[in-house]
Amino acid sequence: MGADNATTIRWGIMGKDCAKPSDLIRGTCLPKIATGEIAKLFVKDLLIDPATRGTHDIRHVVTAVASSSSKESADRFIRHNIASKLSEGISCTAYGSYEELVEDANVDVLYIASPHSHHYQNCMLALESSKPILCEKPLTVNAKQARVLYETAQRQNLFLMEAVWTRYFPLSTAVRQYIQDGLIGEVLRVYVDNSTGVDISKLSSTHRYLDKELAGGALLDIGIYPLIWVFQTLYHTREKHQRQKPSRVVSLLTYEKASGTDQMASVMVEFPSSTPSGTSVAHGIMSTSMILSNDADGKGSSGTAVRIQGLEGEIQIVGPVHRPESVRIIRKGECRTVHFEIPAGGHGMYWEADEAGRCIRDGKIQSDVIPWDESVAIMEVVDEIRAQANYSYPEQIESTEYPLNLKKKAP
Repeated sequence: MGADNATTIRWGIMGKDCAKPSDLIRGTCLPKIATGEIAKLFVKDLLIDPATRGTHDIRHVVTAVASSSSKESADRFIRHNIASKLSEGISCTAYGSYEELVEDANVDVLYIASPHSHHYQNCMLALESSKPILCEKPLTVNAKQARVLYETAQRQNLFLMEAVWTRYFPLSTAVRQYIQDGLIGEVLRVYVDNSTGVDISKLSSTHRYLDKELAGGALLDIGIYPLIWVFQTLYHTREKHQRQKPSRVVSLLTYEKASGTDQMASVMVEFPSSTPSGTSVAHGIMSTSMILSNDADGKGSSGTAVRIQGLEGEIQIVGPVHRPESVRIIRKGECRTVHFEIPAGGHGMYWEADEAGRCIRDGKIQSDVIPWDESVAIMEVVDEIRAQANYSYPEQIESTEYPLNLKKKAP
């Protein structure tokens, strides 16, 4: 399909205009970036020529932006990130409230980049106004909220997708296919660590990492990535009718003393059936920490953070857990590396946007790459981890009541 026949998807961006300096910690690794910065990266990727990544059936434009703080903030976001790339005949409107954004008839789909503590309320607002949604991960703070959102989307026949961007990388697609093809035999164990090495002592007490009102801590922020890898390798690689939720979860949490937020987690998950043949149980072993680092020198010297082990070999994911670019395949007498480029200077977020666009174009309300039932299953594991540690967030952000004016304003 040529560019002239591409379907144009009009995006509305729900998020703050930019990150505060205190929110940016040691470089630009995405798990360390504030919610406003994620919106900037997403928009940058949206506006890259899709042909540079071999996409010719979908094109993206941004037609509206709303800031949680003011219309001036939304104007500034547009000026700095969108204005120079507006197509002829396309305009972008700034709003000072989310309520105005969801009523914009020139928006086909909303990208929600608020803190995950606010996702449930923001998604319900959008669904109430019949707007399709791509919402940053984690979709909610608990499985109960996720179920209500998906039930609401089902009832209203609206597209809703959790922005689990790593799942849409060509690298991830290839790894899942390697497993299904039996490249390393029956896969029985997956190790994943995602630890970012933040110096907690340099953060203010109101920083989102240390704020329970924003569901701060490691588990729902950087801990989602190990779950993403375990589920896409040990659950999603099974045929849909054969997928079984984990039969056992064992976990430990460690807390930051002053704030009480979780700072380190170690988790073991048992799946009833291995992949691809289901001849055994399979184990996912996950860890995450804000204070430790799985890349101590920033150059990859600490080794791979993802190891997928089968009876006939091993697949290693090379590079950051959230944004890898190579796969190492190790079998008897063989060790080879396959590289997967992230084209055009992009961050890799355009692939999930392309998927959302195609689903909307085709009248689908969920993506097959991260279907609703799998999204809920992942949150059920998070719920179990928290239950074992008796770890909860403030009642307001755990609630399924809507609408609620949350006490903590989104930063």
